[in-house]
Amino acid sequence: MGMNIDSNKLDNSNVSNPWKGFQQVDEGGDIYQQIFKYSKLPTIVHDMDMNIIEANDSAIKEFGFTKNEFLNKRIFDLHTKDELEHSAEVLEQMKQKNKLSAETRFMRKDGSIFMAEVTPCKYMVGDKPIIHVHIQNITERKQAEKKLQEVNTALQVEMAKVELNAREIEIKNKELEEFAYVAAHDLKAPITNLNVLKDMINLDGMVNSKDIQLFNKLKNNIEQVKKTVFILNDVINFKTTLRDKKERLKFENVFKEIEESISEQFKESNTTIDVDFSECSIIHYPPLHLKSIMQNLLTNSLKYRNPNKVLKIKVKTREVNGRVCLTVEDNGLGFDGEKYSKKVFRLFKRLHTHVEGKGVGMYIVNSIVEAHGGKIEVKSMPKEGAMFSIYLNKGKNE
Repeated sequence: MGMNIDSNKLDNSNVSNPWKGFQQVDEGGDIYQQIFKYSKLPTIVHDMDMNIIEANDSAIKEFGFTKNEFLNKRIFDLHTKDELEHSAEVLEQMKQKNKLSAETRFMRKDGSIFMAEVTPCKYMVGDKPIIHVHIQNITERKQAEKKLQEVNTALQVEMAKVELNAREIEIKNKELEEFAYVAAHDLKAPITNLNVLKDMINLDGMVNSKDIQLFNKLKNNIEQVKKTVFILNDVINFKTTLRDKKERLKFENVFKEIEESISEQFKESNTTIDVDFSECSIIHYPPLHLKSIMQNLLTNSLKYRNPNKVLKIKVKTREVNGRVCLTVEDNGLGFDGEKYSKKVFRLFKRLHTHVEGKGVGMYIVNSIVEAHGGKIEVKSMPKEGAMFSIYLNKGKNE
């Protein structure tokens, strides 16, 4: 069979030649015999007794034998001893299947071992069955797989350690919560008793001004400790609600409930409220949590209103990338947002001390929001009001 090939196109010295790297084939010879000989994939042909009949140049190079040495060997001679049984099994499978792929180990002339994926194919040459085997060296791949497995195993061990540490931390946190609950709860009774006792003491019986001064200091300290203990009890009791189930809630309904409970405060301060829940009217959230967030934000605006202005509050909801955002904006006293935006959510932290407060409301708001995977953004400037943007939940891609 003749082939018309322009020898100039096969000139490997020409860098711009698109056929550079192609193996030159003698068009006057057996084309397919040459393709077998020059194939980059090691290929061996053997009979059903495993005697090697033919091997291409890649196989000779891979195994390190000469062509004559190869033709005097059986396939079993190329395997490691522990692979002989497996090789026999593959041969038996070949008798039953038309297509097969298997992994095995071969030994080169110098004794070195390599892993290979073999793909044997069955042919009949006249009345004689033969096996044509492609051999692909997969040693590097198997080493990489082994390394990956070792890394995965090590990772699983580390993950198990992390999970164990997480469980231990969870247990410790639970123990601390229980201790805090017991401590705060047990302190309520003696603090209450002290408070009652100090009210029973008659100052008229004290004639020494120094004694009266000391008693007043004691009285103030008792009241402060009582206030702190009761706040801690409130916080601990709130923490137990963080696992409350979510319900389908309408912002408008929750707002109306809050508005009714603090309507007198709105009237006294002549507050105007602009409410807009049109962009996002519904959320799945624990009722107590949503009510606590909205109520704390609204009462916060009332507490820190500017006495020289009519208080105006804007309440709005919207959806941003799957997140429900509640915004409460006012024209109150405000604060330095860049300096205090993080501190405002700390327990017992108050930025304005001229009004009554516990310094716990915004701490609770932040705790709720974080528990649901949300976040809070604050914009504020002194005497220019504040805007709290509460992202109540996680985004779609989080």
